[in-house]
Amino acid sequence: MTRMLRRGFLAAALGSVVMGVLPAAPGVAPTALLTTCSATDWTMFGHDLGRSFASPDTCLTPGTAATLAPKWFFNAGAPVTAEPTVAGGSVYVGAFNGVFYSLNATTGTKNWSFAISPTDREVTDYGVDASAAVTTLGGTQMVMFGGGDTLFVLRASDGTLLGSQCLDRLDPTCQGKSGIVSETESSPAVVPWSAGDPWPSTDDLVLLGQDANEADPSPVTGLVALELDPSGALTPLWQFDPETLTAYAGLAPLETAPTDHGCGDVWSSPTVDVAAGVVVFGAGNCNHPANAHQTESTFAVSLDTGALLWQASPIPADNQRDLDFGATPNLLGGGLVGEGGKDGVYYAYDLQSSSTSPAAAWQTTVATASDIGGMIGSTAVGRITNPLTGTTHQAVFCDTAIPVAESDPSGSIENDGTNPTQAMGVHAIDAVTHQVVWNLPALPTYGAAVFDNGVVFVPDTVSDSLLVLGADTGALLRDVPLDAPPSSPVAISGGSLYMGAGTTENGLPGTSSLGGVWGFQVAS
Repeated sequence: MTRMLRRGFLAAALGSVVMGVLPAAPGVAPTALLTTCSATDWTMFGHDLGRSFASPDTCLTPGTAATLAPKWFFNAGAPVTAEPTVAGGSVYVGAFNGVFYSLNATTGTKNWSFAISPTDREVTDYGVDASAAVTTLGGTQMVMFGGGDTLFVLRASDGTLLGSQCLDRLDPTCQGKSGIVSETESSPAVVPWSAGDPWPSTDDLVLLGQDANEADPSPVTGLVALELDPSGALTPLWQFDPETLTAYAGLAPLETAPTDHGCGDVWSSPTVDVAAGVVVFGAGNCNHPANAHQTESTFAVSLDTGALLWQASPIPADNQRDLDFGATPNLLGGGLVGEGGKDGVYYAYDLQSSSTSPAAAWQTTVATASDIGGMIGSTAVGRITNPLTGTTHQAVFCDTAIPVAESDPSGSIENDGTNPTQAMGVHAIDAVTHQVVWNLPALPTYGAAVFDNGVVFVPDTVSDSLLVLGADTGALLRDVPLDAPPSSPVAISGGSLYMGAGTTENGLPGTSSLGGVWGFQVAS
């Protein structure tokens, strides 16, 4: 199963919550920005190539975060599940209506918008549901994002289309002619050139996941790498198919009939260790294990060629439990990379393992395994200070979803009763001791946690709110009500943060008018 947006169980949960929520006014008046500390940009999903989901800014503290208040709201008229990116005073984000927006970070007014149709008319139930990335090449700032099954490159200043690449290997026009789902739900990583890289020194490399939402048969999907030149043009460098473990030069060959079985889904976003030359990502489950290689795994491939380096598969093959690895991995430092799964376990691996099928260096269970739960939202890497000893350790902050499995309801309910903290919504792992430090009772959430300067932010999907927590103890500092159920993580810049609101799927048309983008700031 792919992202939670297609699940009937969530539809029932959200349907009972959303009906009593009124949309916020489209023009909440802006207030003065905090000017007492500097702000850095948040230029990609998870903040950086290591996907730390953490900001280096220090304006937000456990004290100031409790004063968060809206500075504006932009009504997109459709759900916004992507984490915004923030660069040069603008906020960039797309919505389920297939429109990508640039907003003024101070006022929330629209700078420009870009519709992905008619360039892309693929068969999906969303428009733009993943985050953008911002880079500057040859003096031109560009913003790139996936929409339908196309990677778009726009000039950041005015939204002019500079380049695009259709990734569909059945319909290279991305007009939906094959009738089979082929889509991008992954957020791009942009890697600058360094000595020895096999692409021109003037170019960046863009990495993006692709999936078929388990369609069988399906076209080849997986992880794609494309060269981005200073004009905005894209040239495919390689494609890796998790179903067959094949690395293709350029894109996989075009097909007249689909040959894969929907087992190459990558809706995780790629994490990159540039110095090591390694890209790490997770892949979805396979409903046809007799016809395909096991894919419920964390994969590491070569940044230069896409060749497989290792595949970690801690879940037994053919388990029929739909336990994808859809969360985005984190670089942990010390040569480790970690990823949480829908099985409720966070796994840490040796990034440069000599084994092609490594065991975890360490692992910690935080939640009940569930095909509609566990860690679907990504995890954040920050720090925890023990209030008694003053000792500070690296920590991983996890939020988790519905703790009852459709594939095993009785087993998951039994585990919830035996281990009640694993039915809770937010968790902190000490990355040194590998122990769970605290658990916070919260309703299910599907967006990533974010860390900044002793504060953890969690989009609490089912309660229509943003939770603001103290990182050291999990203490609730603020519960900020929103106009719609959020699956968007926050993006932080100085004393401000930005997030989307709205979560839907086919069968929940009534939520489509509730979505938009919030800007918040701490009191000055």
